[in-house]
Amino acid sequence: MTGLWCLFSTAAYSKESSDLTRLADNVFVRIVSPDGDAVSNAGFVVLEHSVLVFDTHFTPEAGQALLNAIRSVTPKPIRYVVNSHAHADHTHGNQAFPDAQLIGSTAARREVLEGDLPSLNRTISVAQAQVERLRRDMAKTKDPDLLQRLREQIKTRDEYIQTMSKLKIGAPSVTLDDSLKILDGKQEVRILYLGKGHTDGDVVMLLPAQKIVFVGDLFFNEAIPNVQDASILSWMKTLEEVLKLDAEKFVPGHGTVGTKKDIQNFLGYFESLQSLVKESVDRGDGLDQAVRDIAVPEKYSKYRFQNFFPSNVQKMYAELKALQVAAVPGPPPPKPAPKAAVPNSQ
Repeated sequence: MTGLWCLFSTAAYSKESSDLTRLADNVFVRIVSPDGDAVSNAGFVVLEHSVLVFDTHFTPEAGQALLNAIRSVTPKPIRYVVNSHAHADHTHGNQAFPDAQLIGSTAARREVLEGDLPSLNRTISVAQAQVERLRRDMAKTKDPDLLQRLREQIKTRDEYIQTMSKLKIGAPSVTLDDSLKILDGKQEVRILYLGKGHTDGDVVMLLPAQKIVFVGDLFFNEAIPNVQDASILSWMKTLEEVLKLDAEKFVPGHGTVGTKKDIQNFLGYFESLQSLVKESVDRGDGLDQAVRDIAVPEKYSKYRFQNFFPSNVQKMYAELKALQVAAVPGPPPPKPAPKAAVPNSQ
């Protein structure tokens, strides 16, 4: 998630002090503030012989806090970590669980290898280049105030480089394209890929006996979603599949635990967005005009993350415009030229 994965943002983190919420026997969730160092929710299931963790927060420190929370409940070995998708705020705590099998979709594995790892290397390189530039600036000045400011900037970047250099990013080693079932004694956990949505590789975790689903960022409860890597129209279809699951509690990636009604409300937000943007596309409005003119519907005006709404309009506009262009028939293919007459050689 690029909006959260930004240079030097670690300096703004506050330490997370979230409490565990027990959803059912041996099922727990850690609901966190987006302003803390954990950023996104995580949870775990205590199985008969082991523990399964779903998402691990945004930083190794937050992952360690999650581990400490698990250890306050059970000493059983943590054998499985499921990443709902590849975004950093759900995966960068993974290194707190080095002995666990890392599970995710095939697409999520690809996104980590092709996106997250190169992004980490790039940001470290950028910070190192900035430190070198700042040191050159220091050599050129004798102004004591400027020298002090440059020293502080170098210190901030050096601390960032040290922090990021300790980050160990791992891609899922166990992947799925459809579903995966984990059986531990009498307990059953189903990991399901229901379709594209927030990313190409979102999975959900269904606990059939407890009727609980961990939905990850396919569900933002009472919040405008981040759609940077999304396919919104596909997301809407995937949410319809989520609604078909036999469950009563739905754990979002961001926000409090919801019900099926909350999933329906979130889908309703997308339906309202689609309707508003389609009117703009059908009128022939340009993208800039659509973003400028379309406001958050009143029903969703109190949702968190209002700053994401313009990008929601942009993404929906791009998807609907692509459908509009694809629906316009192209010119008919040219008729083949008549064959030239073959002269009679007789």
